[in-house]
Amino acid sequence: MKKIMLSLATVLAFTFTACDPVEDFTENTASNYSEEQIDATLTQNGGDNLVEVTVHNHATAQISNGKQSFKANYAKVVMRELGENFIYIKLFNANGSITEREYPITVSNMTHELPTLETIIWQGEQSCVGWDGAGLRFSDNEGQGLPTLSDDTYDWMVGKKLSLDISAVNGDGTTIRVTNGHWSQEYVSDTPVTPGKFQFEFTQEMCDQCKKGGEGRDLLFVSNNGLTITKFYFEL
Repeated sequence: MKKIMLSLATVLAFTFTACDPVEDFTENTASNYSEEQIDATLTQNGGDNLVEVTVHNHATAQISNGKQSFKANYAKVVMRELGENFIYIKLFNANGSITEREYPITVSNMTHELPTLETIIWQGEQSCVGWDGAGLRFSDNEGQGLPTLSDDTYDWMVGKKLSLDISAVNGDGTTIRVTNGHWSQEYVSDTPVTPGKFQFEFTQEMCDQCKKGGEGRDLLFVSNNGLTITKFYFEL
């Protein structure tokens, strides 16, 4: 086993995965740490893409590879690329500030399977009946079956594939249509669906017509027979 004593900068991470910490520290860190005071051990087996990270400071810590983050003082992190990678560590200080360091990692063997990372837009259980214009509308004024999405969220979604987990459909021949609250544009025309994952690309046109800072029409999903959706998300 090779031990690496190194350091970290912060990265915005969309997916947070639970991990058992070595010690249970509260949000109220008792100290204020400088970058040089961050004390961490990184353990890597040869050039494998699995790195075990332990933060020894008595502080609330976040460990990240830039895509996946763990709010814990210990984590097993799967690196996602061959060659140079980075582990990022953040400490949350008593005065409200955040101290960060980055630790370079070199990967030569992609031994461990990459976990699927998701940005979840909404998760729960929501249904619509045949041609119901309310149940699956992201809105704060009409329908309100789903929460309204911010303009920043709409902007971020452009060019990415939006995934829907469909848990049930109401009979054979069930279709889904992606439109807006005015039913003025069919972004995805009536497409047959069964229980499982349904995907489509979210475009700039959808963004401009649905967000409040555009035409404010809201994103809407309808079905001929009705269906139930449990999650809207993006795979990263």
